[in-house]
Amino acid sequence: MNARIQTIPSVLNESNLHNFIHLKGKVFAEYTFIYHINDGFSIKKLSNFSDKYQFLFKKISSKVKQLNLMLVDTIFPILLADVVLDVFLKNISSFSEYSNSKKAITINDTTFDKKNMEYKFKYFIHRLLQSNIATEEIYKGIIKADKIYYLKNQNKEIEFYTIYEQNELIDLLFHKMTLEINLGKSSINKNEVNICLKMFFS
Repeated sequence: MNARIQTIPSVLNESNLHNFIHLKGKVFAEYTFIYHINDGFSIKKLSNFSDKYQFLFKKISSKVKQLNLMLVDTIFPILLADVVLDVFLKNISSFSEYSNSKKAITINDTTFDKKNMEYKFKYFIHRLLQSNIATEEIYKGIIKADKIYYLKNQNKEIEFYTIYEQNELIDLLFHKMTLEINLGKSSINKNEVNICLKMFFS
């Protein structure tokens, strides 16, 4: 049996219970990406969207969230905006699937190969786990190392992930965190499209 399965429950008490976060069903972030409809196309419904080049990324609806993402990399919001379109059009459902679907992607003269993309996504996931980067609060780079995530494994044991197992957890989420379009929060208004990306562990 894994050591972290045996030892963590013994330190549970009311004072630190709020630091324990169940991964199952956990929503890590929601971002609404705003795109301009390319002038060569007339799209009235999201169901008519068939090619990513029909949309031109403008910004994220929340300026604070966009600025927070830029601390991962100044062009990370643009990379994530491309992920959104692949989630919508190609049913891509994870960062791993997105990275493996491409040899490389070039954004503003910067080329990301698979290793670069994986590094950026994992760096972002680490911030999702241990900071406020996905909130409406300004991200100041502060990492909260006291969070402990837990999940029932295939043997029906409760498995715990502290800061010391963060690499294992980040790798798990890189492959298994679900990327999904929230159609209820997505819309078209004249020449502008809002697409809401939800990130959660199902």
